[in-house]
Amino acid sequence: MKPVTVTQVNEYIAKKLRDDLNLHGLVVEGEISGLSRSGQHYYLTLKDANSQIRAAIWGQNAAKIDMSLVENGKKIVAVCDISPYSKNGTYSLSIRHIEVAGEGDLAAEFNRIKEKLEKEGLFDKKYKKPIPAFPYRVGVVTSSTGAAIEDIRKIITAKNDLTDIIIFPTAVQGVGAVRSICENIKLANRLSESGIHIDTLIVGRGGGSPEDLAAFNDEEVARAIFASDIPVISAVGHEIDYSISDFVADLRAETPTAAADIAVMDTFKLREDIESSRKMLITSAEQKISSERRILDSGSALLGANIRSKISEARSALDKAVIMLTENDPRSIFSKGYAAVTKDGAVIPGITDIVKGEEYRIIMTDGSFTARVTEVDPE
Repeated sequence: MKPVTVTQVNEYIAKKLRDDLNLHGLVVEGEISGLSRSGQHYYLTLKDANSQIRAAIWGQNAAKIDMSLVENGKKIVAVCDISPYSKNGTYSLSIRHIEVAGEGDLAAEFNRIKEKLEKEGLFDKKYKKPIPAFPYRVGVVTSSTGAAIEDIRKIITAKNDLTDIIIFPTAVQGVGAVRSICENIKLANRLSESGIHIDTLIVGRGGGSPEDLAAFNDEEVARAIFASDIPVISAVGHEIDYSISDFVADLRAETPTAAADIAVMDTFKLREDIESSRKMLITSAEQKISSERRILDSGSALLGANIRSKISEARSALDKAVIMLTENDPRSIFSKGYAAVTKDGAVIPGITDIVKGEEYRIIMTDGSFTARVTEVDPE
């Protein structure tokens, strides 16, 4: 068995950890210890009675977290993702939301719904529909005024001049957001069934606090996504944000911008590829035709030479035959003074066949005459 390198082992384990959905959106309870800060980033250990694990709060997340809750000895509930570091073969937790232990209603509800839907099989890969590679029409369920829709429009139109975009203006946070998201997912499916076919549906919003993203963790929204006949790309928040919608959708995109990039093909590049292939095909055909023409010309020349050789041989044989016939023609012999003696149309071959007193016909080159034999002189 061929050995693997330490790097290959670490990278393999890191990939397995990153791909495990159960290690994203973890709700972990523990006590903070060993808190330190480097620039905008915070490093700490979460521990309980038996174990401990390293964790970090990156600057982009620290800006959205109430950092007054982060102090040594404080017991917290953290929403976090696994963060493997393949170089050292270690891993830690990346914290993106914190609540004081005992006050984590939002995190607890997230965990409850996630476990419930996972047990029901709504996250199962066998239900994931493939995202069409060549969509004619893409639907977008999001706010019509946020940055997300502008990013989606910009990416799609920059890559593709064939795909149509249908926007379903949707409330994505606050009172009525859950109902608005569900109704627009259903509306998109009814529209698609009515004849205005929608190939792909992007459902999501831009970044925000856990409270802002709460609608996409709702059980009703998750079930509406699961029930959609149109393949759904979930695009909620930033790269570090995971929602229930991400787990139940056919595909998760890290951001709305990434969702737009995934949803459509690059028609401009496709045209370039087609034109390049067309030119290559023409060049190949021309080379093939030129090659076949050379072979044909060579074959024609060889065939012509063979025919001329055969004709020459036939002409030579004919000339020889003519000479032979000419030389063997009785008339040629007659021209030299010889004559043929015949009797009743038959040639008399020798003197012994001549009878004295009989008449014979003598044929010469320019005529014939009849003669009576008066004397026979055998040799």
